[in-house]
Amino acid sequence: MGDFTDAVEARRGEPFPRGADADDLDEFHADLALADAWVAEAVIPLVDRGIYRPPSAIDVLGELQLLRERASRLGLSAEGDHNELIRQYSAYVTLLIEVYLAFLREGGPRT
Repeated sequence: MGDFTDAVEARRGEPFPRGADADDLDEFHADLALADAWVAEAVIPLVDRGIYRPPSAIDVLGELQLLRERASRLGLSAEGDHNELIRQYSAYVTLLIEVYLAFLREGGPRT
């Protein structure tokens, strides 16, 4: 469980990024919070009880990749303090992707 455990601990140690005063960043922040909840809903049962149950109604990895693309687009037009905030959002999305990929590897079918 090393890779998975390390990824989960990295997520737990990373504070959730703060919100923003700009509408587009505030919307992104809300979507990031939702994605964070999806990852937690999948990962915590495996960590706590050994239950592997990926969400069936949501393509979590696909949604995370879309968020990363949105963060990149937002970064192209950001100015001032918003640049740092978008960098934090992008880093957090990348962390969620790493955690979710580790989750899929840890709980997936054994060959």
